Amino acid sequence: MAISQMQKVTLIAAREHLDAILASVQRLRRVHVNNLQEETIELVSDTPLIRHYDVEQQAFVFEDEALQSIISRRQRILHAIEQLEVYEVKGKLWETLTAEKPAMDFDTFRLHNDEFAEQAVIKQANHLTIRIREIDDYLEKTQEAIDKIVKWRELDVTPEQLKQFQYVKAVIGTIPNVESNAYIELIRKHPSIEHKIIFLNDFEYGLILFYQDNEREAVEDLMMQARFSKLEYPYNLLPREQVALWNDEIEKVKAERIAIIEQMKNTRDELAGLKIQADYVNTKYARELTKKKLGVTQHLVAIEGWIEKDEFGIFETSIRQQFGDEIVIRTAEVQEDEVENVPVKLKNNPIIAPFELITNMYALPKYNEMDPTPFVMPFYFIFFGMMVADLGYGLLTVLGSLFALKFFSLSNSMKGMLRFGFVLGISVCIWGIIYGSFFGFSMPIGIFNPNTDVIPILLISVGLGLINIFTALGLNIYLNLKAKQYVDAYASGLAWILLLIGLLLLGLGILVPGYEIFGTIGKWLAILNALGIVIAPCIKSKSFASMGWGLYDLYGTTSYIGDLVSYSRLMALGLSGAGMAMAFNMLLSFLPIWGKFTIGVVLFLLLHAVSMFLSMLSAYVHGARLIFVEFFSKFFTGGGKPFEPLTISEEYVTINQEKVK
Repeated sequence: MAISQMQKVTLIAAREHLDAILASVQRLRRVHVNNLQEETIELVSDTPLIRHYDVEQQAFVFEDEALQSIISRRQRILHAIEQLEVYEVKGKLWETLTAEKPAMDFDTFRLHNDEFAEQAVIKQANHLTIRIREIDDYLEKTQEAIDKIVKWRELDVTPEQLKQFQYVKAVIGTIPNVESNAYIELIRKHPSIEHKIIFLNDFEYGLILFYQDNEREAVEDLMMQARFSKLEYPYNLLPREQVALWNDEIEKVKAERIAIIEQMKNTRDELAGLKIQADYVNTKYARELTKKKLGVTQHLVAIEGWIEKDEFGIFETSIRQQFGDEIVIRTAEVQEDEVENVPVKLKNNPIIAPFELITNMYALPKYNEMDPTPFVMPFYFIFFGMMVADLGYGLLTVLGSLFALKFFSLSNSMKGMLRFGFVLGISVCIWGIIYGSFFGFSMPIGIFNPNTDVIPILLISVGLGLINIFTALGLNIYLNLKAKQYVDAYASGLAWILLLIGLLLLGLGILVPGYEIFGTIGKWLAILNALGIVIAPCIKSKSFASMGWGLYDLYGTTSYIGDLVSYSRLMALGLSGAGMAMAFNMLLSFLPIWGKFTIGVVLFLLLHAVSMFLSMLSAYVHGARLIFVEFFSKFFTGGGKPFEPLTISEEYVTINQEKVK
């Protein structure tokens, strides 16, 4: 069985040891904690278990408020990390991909939390970020102001100074510069109003209008006709002086910004410390949240959970070494009424384990069910390779996966994906050799030519589908016999196998001369088992009223025909992928010689990257569909809970696994 065997473990200790015990359980990462407070346990303690010091309130908070305080602390840390990462000096791409996360033991991890100046670093990051934002706002607004008045740099008087004139009045502003010069001509031809042009550009004139005080109405009328816009200028300095002042201030502020950025770049140690803190706070939150699942009395606390049988020895030894006789450890085997609640952890060899991804996408098996992954592996392996079927694509997948696994620093989930890709790449290589395809070019070693051998490939596809369906029905028989459901084993498994075999023999007898005897055998085999499917519900319920259910089940014959047709996609996708690659190669063959070895190389890489991506995406999706719909639907239900032990957050750091002596 590929489902790891579990046993229940219960820890009972005095309340004062709770935090230390939970820390040890978390450090060992082996116990899936149950929620005892969902059970009918009378709690006689009203003393809060969850306690956290809130730095903003400068006081301890408890229970849900404490959990919310931890979340707020985590958000502040993550925000500061984002602020500092913007200015982090990045290494080369290769260094980034291959850099390992810092590693430490659990005690050092906890000690870091006590010694790191978290609040000071967060405060500094916030202050510097806010100051940069203020500087950027100032630079943006100042530049906008400069852009508005820099065109007036030749102006020798300010609007405020013009107000001081005793014998003449003046107004500064702009008029549109139009192709006909109509507006400026209005001003030029006015008999009593003088003007001075300060600047001229493609859009407008900047000018000063001079007039006598008694000509105010005439000026206003002229301004309206010429679409004159008065200059808004609230500064005391001349435009060129004001611009020079702003430019000096901009240089100073830019220098300050550069200094701040340099300071932010030199916070590598502070950033690394914050990342450790982020993992620590996530770890603390998980531990504190677990306290809501415990059984508690005034003086005692009980922790109950599930642990893998072969891990219990290590767990018990470690706990005993730390707490000795101050803790009671009890174990119990899985009881029949607990099966639904036992968490599931799949355990397969390195070749099959990558295909747990497909099983998990559908559903985990329940604890007392069979893990279908070992049966998924060969079929998905074959299906995927057959739908891509190119030696070049397969080699790229295999070598790329191996390279990334060897040299890159990756999360466990990403490593699992790459191992999955590595195994599938081998299948793609095998089918690429069978089809004789290498980046769309035909090789002389192929067994089948996808361009000419369509019918043989179709027959192979349907044959593989038939084997897949028979395997699913065989597993259905096995599971029903194991559960002593003998009628179901026949009606939903064996009868369908015999019925399908009968139909195949009937078709053989009709289509192939000289094999009529097989047709006769197939006909009666199909008829007898069709009757068996109809009668089986009556036998099970001991009532002829259930015959309707049998007839309904027999109607499922059409779905089996549809299932077999579905496997034709193994041929269709393989041929379409090969056709796409060949079409790309044909297009490139039209390029001149010089083009083939220049732009042709780039196009070859890009086009085949697209072809490879689409082929593998289609194979991934349609391969999963064949497993989910045509395979799992005949024997697998699922619905298991994942095994999720109380563990340590390792997003930014790696906590070394404790070695128990």
